[in-house]
Amino acid sequence: MASAAASAAAALARARLHVLLPASPPSAARASSAPTSASACCVLRCVGRTPRYGTKRRRRFRAPRAGMDMDLASGAVEVINDLGFDTLTFLGVTVLVVPAFRVVKASPILGFFCAGVVLNQFGLIRNLTDVKLLSEWGILFLLFEMGLELSLSRLKALARYAFGMGLPQVLLSTLAFTAFELPPNGAIGTKILQFLFDSRPDLVNIRSIDEAIVIGAALSLSSSAFVLQLLAEKGELPTRFGSATLGILLLQDIAVVPLLVILPVLESQNIVERSLWPLLLAESLKALGGLGLLSLGGKYLMRRVFEFVAESRSSEAFVALCLLTVAGTSLITQKLGFSDTLGAFLAGAILAETNFRTQIEADIRPFRGLLLGLFFMTTGTSIDMQLLIREWPNVLTLLGGLVAIKTLIITAIGPRVGLTLKESVRIGLLLSQGGEFGFVVFSLANRLGVLPLELNKLLIIVVVLSMALTPLLNEVGRRVAGIIDERSEEKEKPAEMVNYGATEPVVILGFGEMGQVLANFLSAPLSFGIEKDTEGWPYVAFDLNPAVVKSARKSGFRVLYGDGSRPSVLQSAGITFPKAIMVMYTGKEKTIESVNRLRQAFTAVPIYARAKDLSHLLDLKKAGATDVVLENAETSLQLGSILLKGLGVMSDDVSFLSKLVRDSMELQAQEALKDIGDQDVDIMKPLQDMTLTE
Repeated sequence: MASAAASAAAALARARLHVLLPASPPSAARASSAPTSASACCVLRCVGRTPRYGTKRRRRFRAPRAGMDMDLASGAVEVINDLGFDTLTFLGVTVLVVPAFRVVKASPILGFFCAGVVLNQFGLIRNLTDVKLLSEWGILFLLFEMGLELSLSRLKALARYAFGMGLPQVLLSTLAFTAFELPPNGAIGTKILQFLFDSRPDLVNIRSIDEAIVIGAALSLSSSAFVLQLLAEKGELPTRFGSATLGILLLQDIAVVPLLVILPVLESQNIVERSLWPLLLAESLKALGGLGLLSLGGKYLMRRVFEFVAESRSSEAFVALCLLTVAGTSLITQKLGFSDTLGAFLAGAILAETNFRTQIEADIRPFRGLLLGLFFMTTGTSIDMQLLIREWPNVLTLLGGLVAIKTLIITAIGPRVGLTLKESVRIGLLLSQGGEFGFVVFSLANRLGVLPLELNKLLIIVVVLSMALTPLLNEVGRRVAGIIDERSEEKEKPAEMVNYGATEPVVILGFGEMGQVLANFLSAPLSFGIEKDTEGWPYVAFDLNPAVVKSARKSGFRVLYGDGSRPSVLQSAGITFPKAIMVMYTGKEKTIESVNRLRQAFTAVPIYARAKDLSHLLDLKKAGATDVVLENAETSLQLGSILLKGLGVMSDDVSFLSKLVRDSMELQAQEALKDIGDQDVDIMKPLQDMTLTE
């Protein structure tokens, strides 16, 4: 019995290979494990010839090695070609689906799902198993990014929703679904389906309590991938509605653990002689202890590792470290018996308190977007269209029951933890679908012989269709919430938002000496206006030197690690429309590249920069800078002013001369912009020549 949890974890790993695939019958599972890729088939076919002993026999065996190597090579090439074709297919679908569904104001999730159904029916995906394995990385990146959004204070708030709403939801949903599946061989749900649609007894009949428990628990889970992607698109994750939804999903993620521990015991059909409680308690304590050690060690270790890599200023190494962090923590939590997605979320939560959060989020976002689209597309390939067409009355009835029961349960729980009725209804409808972990549970249960094949396929269809309806359910929930809001007088508490975009901050790129002076200047009360209660103009600074960021944050400056010239980094920091951007970088190419990139992203935002020399100033102007200051010229002007005052020149005359020199430099820059030739623009014209020309 002590090995039940270990076997469950191993079974989970194997089940992930078959997620969203039609499950095989138990008899096939007990046979030698069938290879799932063309290369594996080739290896087993070639190596499976057992040589006989003896000299002559050995010579006969050596002869076909060249052919065997050719078979292996051709098998590998075939797999690569298939993956290449599938990659091109997916990229083409992405290019078509995303813009098309944006135009009709529909969620691209639904577009990817429909594309998956079509591609599967026409056989346009050649290597479905490997593609589905790759698509699961999208879920890991999604949960990792969600973890990055959380601070310690928000995690505490999530615990209230996780245990206050998530735990009752999982228990009550499991009990409700199980109740409809009892008693065995005469369940209430089975009788309803047979009465309404004359359903086949061998398809909808529940044979044992084991089946009822497994189905009930699996249907109580919701889809993190679909729900969190929708919340991110709508910008509702930082709100109380988003926090409560995320808390429930996290608890559901944890609830998978005891379910996977129970499944191998159910397979033994000997529950009476075995007590599950000691096993569950021991494995839960072991897993939670390992999770605690991972959190504590990761908090200090990962911070040091990220600081070390960031000091190298290598974007490639930084991205590789992000990918390694997601993969490593996912593997560790999977070994502990938890889901790999929980590990990815935990890694993000650990890094949320570091200075690197913004840059990490910007770096993984492209991976997350593409791989999630791949996951949604492969979800559509899981539908058995023949079974759906043949059993559509049963499918629609089960789908309606799933949505109704989960919506009612969550709506009833919500007000008890401080949510309004409209928030509870929205969360109930949003989480009323089945989830991707339902696939894992159904796949594992089928291979262990707990669920029959036909029933397994039917349930997968119901779960997939419910996931596809998530955008529609979210829209229905929003409209129902609006109706409730109009008819009730309850006032919603202010949503907790952490978003710099609401205050339109000034963005400072580069936090050297000039950036620090500028930050102090903006922090002065008078910089915001004449009101005494203000604390200056809000700003956010970015720098790529981790030591500078660490020291500045200790001193109280609002500084983040990251390349703020990338719009994705600003978006990760919550900045959607900065009030102004100050480019304080020292390198010429870096400054020009930053101004050019920012001008394309923010056409109406003022961008100010500093230039090393006149040619640099001209390049920055051409790149789109609103105004540019020659740093060396300003230093010379200030020194010249001090010199003239020391020589006895009146202050007004010094100010006039300084303004005259500045105007002459500006005029020269404007002329150079109009007529850029082979002239040496690095050499300023004498002031006398400028005045004579005028």
